[in-house]
Amino acid sequence: MRSWKTAWGVSTTICVLTLACASSTAWAGPTGSTGISRDDSFEIGASRSDSQRQHRNPSRDSARQGPPVEVVRTPACGRNGPEGSFGDDFCGASNRLCPPGQTFATTWTRTGGAPWVNGGSRCTAGAEDAEPVTLPVVTEADLRRLPLPAGAVELQPRTGLALLHVPLVLRTGTDVVVRDTTVLGYPVTVRATPTSWTWDLGDGTTLGPTTDPGNPYPRATLTHAYDTPGEHLITLTTTYTGEYTVAGLPYRPVAGTATVVSAATAVQVREGSAVLTR
Repeated sequence: MRSWKTAWGVSTTICVLTLACASSTAWAGPTGSTGISRDDSFEIGASRSDSQRQHRNPSRDSARQGPPVEVVRTPACGRNGPEGSFGDDFCGASNRLCPPGQTFATTWTRTGGAPWVNGGSRCTAGAEDAEPVTLPVVTEADLRRLPLPAGAVELQPRTGLALLHVPLVLRTGTDVVVRDTTVLGYPVTVRATPTSWTWDLGDGTTLGPTTDPGNPYPRATLTHAYDTPGEHLITLTTTYTGEYTVAGLPYRPVAGTATVVSAATAVQVREGSAVLTR
């Protein structure tokens, strides 16, 4: 079996987006780089001067470093894998799928000693052995800096009025947020997914955290009945989990979560009265 290192290198060191690096090994490019998103409100700085490289804080770097990411490409034929070859009987047939000079190859990645992850196969030209480079890592702090939207507070009835002791229907949205940027010359995509919600109902009652976004009437799954009349302010806290991909590699989870609190929504709770009709 033939296998080769990608342009990123097999033993790849890690660097967080704020550029607290796990290794002094730098990528083969300018000393300083800054990642700027195509979304104007999303900017991640990633710059380090030569003096900063020479006067690093060991304890800070140690606290932020991540495990190494290994990237290996193997010909996508037979039962080839990143750990060994089981025969190349079908390499010729698979390579005919590609233009001359290219190989139908599978990209494998793993973090630390974790199992290898198959990143899919495609036509590619073999790369020569490369020096280890620094890949960006999206941290919990980076996730929290993203312009994530607050969950929408949707009530039924939608009039802003509710009756005492009568359930008010609660629900919110579940849209996934995707942000693109470039860090240290690599394209980075961050995907944030709302995974749980906590309702503060303004009367001392909280509902959640729950993974249920709620449903409209008559299939309502989240409701609340007020026991006291008057105005109550409802706020919703949305918790996001994140994952990211660098240069088309498989998505990796962001360690940690981000929370966003909505603006308060007022609901007027009134007592109902009996009305006789003919």
